[in-house]
Formats: sequence, C-alpha cells, structure tokens
Amino acid sequence: MSELLCEFRLDSLHRASLKKARRFASERGLRLHFGCGAITKTGWVNIDLYSEEADLQLDARDSFPFADGSVSLIYSEHFFEHLEYPDEALRFLRESWRVLALDGVLSMGIPDFELSVRSYVTGDEDYYRHQREEKPPKWVTTPMDYLNRDFRQGREHKYAYDFQTVTRVLTEAGFTSIVRRAFNPGLDSQHREWGTLYIEARK
Repeated sequence: MSELLCEFRLDSLHRASLKKARRFASERGLRLHFGCGAITKTGWVNIDLYSEEADLQLDARDSFPFADGSVSLIYSEHFFEHLEYPDEALRFLRESWRVLALDGVLSMGIPDFELSVRSYVTGDEDYYRHQREEKPPKWVTTPMDYLNRDFRQGREHKYAYDFQTVTRVLTEAGFTSIVRRAFNPGLDSQHREWGTLYIEARK
C-alpha cells in the first residue's frame, strides 16, 4: 500500500472514530488508554489508530474528542516516544491536560533511554542479556547496534527521553507533581517492566 493510500485509510478510520466518540460526550471520569495495541483494558476507552481491537481508532496527534475536564486518568505504555518532538509530543500532552479533571493523572511508561546510554558506556552485561532475550534482528550484534535499535526502532521511535527531559516537557504542557513511579502489575504490562521508565503527572 502506498504511503498516500495508507494516510487516506488512517484518516478515514480517525473520522469514523470521531463519530463513535460522541457517545462519551456527557460522560465524566473517563479513563483513556492510548496506544493500546491488542492489550485492551476493561472499563477504559482503549485508543489506537492501528488496532482493530481498540474502542476508538483515533489519531492521537489530533485534538481529542472529549470534553474539558471529563477524564480522570490517561495511560500509555511505550507510545509517547513514537510522537515527533516537539510538535506532536507537546500537542498530545496539552490535549491530555485539557481533558483531565482537576487533580487528574497522566501515567506513562516510556523506554528508559538513560539506561540504554549508561549500559552502552559501562558495558552492562545485564542490559545486553535482557536485550538478547528479546530476540533482536540479526543485524544487531555490536553495542552500538543495540543503542541504535533502542533509539530508533527502525523509524518508529521519534525522540529519546530521560526523567529530566520528560519532566521538562510535561511541565511545559502544564503538569505538576511529576514523579517517577514503580511498576504497577495492575496497570502495566509484565513484559515491559524491565527497561521502562514509569512516570506519573498531575494536572
């Protein structure tokens, strides 16, 4: 499928889901799960442009079809780094801030790129053991290959964050009380626990 046809199809899916989202217009206390893929959460509005399992196939780079202050919790895991920085990333965060209720929470898990860099510099064998367990492509053989894979993932990863950088971006979007949080087995994916930086920010 050509890039143009692909964009047309994705735009059609997005527009159809904008209509579907009207059923949430009067609801409050919504919980939004962005970039859900095939992992949907019961009681949440699961959102992923590319997933047929999602409740809504919305383009998260666009304005959200939810009312101001209508959301209590926004969650994403290994999604935010796929947005172009700064425009797409800041738009997503500002829209998140808009739809969250006062004291609402944005909870994110992103690749711990600080871990990647530190492991490259120190030659941390534990890091490379975990990487090998993920069965990387055959071309990934040297430490620099692994670093490139983390930072780029083909062309899918658009920006690398550490806690300091993501805190700055969240603050710019209006969030406060930004903390590094522990892995939550009731919320996060077990297979993502290692190598993920989990963050919680409040409106």
